[in-house]
Amino acid sequence: MFISKRWIILGGVAVFLVSIFLFKNVFEKFLPHPFSDENTKCETNFQFINPEPDCEIYQDKLEKLSGLQKKLEEDIEAWEKKDGILRVSVFSRDLNTRRFIGVNENDSFYMASLLKLPVAVAWYKLAEVEPVLIDREIIYDGKINLYDKQNIKPEKILEVGSNYSMKELIYNSLVYSDNTAAQILFDNLPNQFIDRILSALSLQFTKPEGINENVITAKSYANIFRSLYNASYLTREYSDKILEILTETKYRDGALAKIPEDVLVAHKFAERSYVNFDKKNIKQLHDCGLVYAKKGKEPYTFCIMIEGESLDLMQSTVQDISKSIFDVMGK
Repeated sequence: MFISKRWIILGGVAVFLVSIFLFKNVFEKFLPHPFSDENTKCETNFQFINPEPDCEIYQDKLEKLSGLQKKLEEDIEAWEKKDGILRVSVFSRDLNTRRFIGVNENDSFYMASLLKLPVAVAWYKLAEVEPVLIDREIIYDGKINLYDKQNIKPEKILEVGSNYSMKELIYNSLVYSDNTAAQILFDNLPNQFIDRILSALSLQFTKPEGINENVITAKSYANIFRSLYNASYLTREYSDKILEILTETKYRDGALAKIPEDVLVAHKFAERSYVNFDKKNIKQLHDCGLVYAKKGKEPYTFCIMIEGESLDLMQSTVQDISKSIFDVMGK
């Protein structure tokens, strides 16, 4: 029997449509991304990370962030005219919409104690290959002692003769910003391994002539918190662990001072002093982190870096900037 080409085409279309219907209804539950809009929220057993930031997109914050950008530009211009404040750098990103604001965010500053976080990341990266390394213990003999060189002293220091695991040293390094613990961790890393970590996290920058020290920008450093939150570099378990430790940071006189105490913040601060070409004693103060605003539903990263001559004035400036960001990002 002769069958026209038209009927063959129509039959093929019908078979195709039936196949689509059956596939949707029978096999839909096996698909990684269901057809329906139900159950599209990310599910995770971890408290401090969200490995799939694209799963939910919240209301656009462009207008609010534009207002925040303008306010910070005006405020920073005024602050930099004050005695005691030389320059200010700010960067903040809303992790739901991925929109960000920044003022002088590409200016370079000394990394100082901010290096402690990449060192911690380095150790957990090693632990991904050999988990026992993070539990390896050493006896603190007191030969490395940097406590006198810290302006902001740690609340808890290492005791000579006591055993400490690498995991404990990481905790002390991050929570108490213990320079001695951090130096021990650094010295026990494989040669040039920290450089590989800095490169992987996009934290390496060309050092100014005559400076033999790590430098960083607010914009680039804030991205380490985004990486941890997304679990895009370390495993979910280790990313979650580092952020959990950072929520216990004892320093609260900077970015946390003027935001509600019940807001969870994972952050790292740093301070650095040096004598400039005019023989003036110059200080730098940094505070960077991840704010779990609205009980984690409105998370955002921030990084504030300030250079000046008055630590008290710099701290109050960090507080004001942090509050301005929270008033827009966290409410």
